[in-house]
Amino acid sequence: MKVPILSDLNSKGESPEYLFWVGCAGSFDDRSKKVTKAFVKILNKANVSYAILGKEESCTGDPAKRAGNEFLFQMKAISNIEILNSYNIKNIITTCPHCFNTIKNEYPELGG
Repeated sequence: MKVPILSDLNSKGESPEYLFWVGCAGSFDDRSKKVTKAFVKILNKANVSYAILGKEESCTGDPAKRAGNEFLFQMKAISNIEILNSYNIKNIITTCPHCFNTIKNEYPELGG
């Protein structure tokens, strides 16, 4: 399955229109992996300019925040925000509602 990695594109001077944030469930949960693969097939078939972070992607920190560990959440969030900002990411798509909520509503308060 063809899935472009952002660091590879960046090293060639290319910048995709969208970052596909896979998320923890989309990476590890068997049922969610099926959704991720189906979504990648759609993106490829529609010729959407996208890439994933690959090994640079980490948990958004949402589970830690929901469990009351604000410190861990902020550590994860700030680390992710630094990576996103280093690539000058403007558009993020995800199939995970938890990642969507966290990136859209929580990250801006931390500079994301």
